[in-house]
Amino acid sequence: MENPYKDPPKRCVLCGINVDYKNVQLLSQFVSPYTGRIYGRHITGLCGKKQKEITKAIKRAHVIGFMPVVYKDPTFLNDPKICDIRHPE
Repeated sequence: MENPYKDPPKRCVLCGINVDYKNVQLLSQFVSPYTGRIYGRHITGLCGKKQKEITKAIKRAHVIGFMPVVYKDPTFLNDPKICDIRHPE
């Protein structure tokens, strides 16, 4: 018999979702609004594969000019938080 008190395995939020450098609203959820740094895996809760895809897409969006490098676009500040940095699980 399995342990009924065991927590279910955590799933990656983005598994099954296509990550594209043109989707700035999704990418901005994984960037600090103040410093522009990309959040790490321990904060975002992503698997290694998706974290690498997010990092590459954010860097590509910076180079091409879709995303600002230093600060988060104010129109995206009211979006629901995918990863909450203040209360990690």
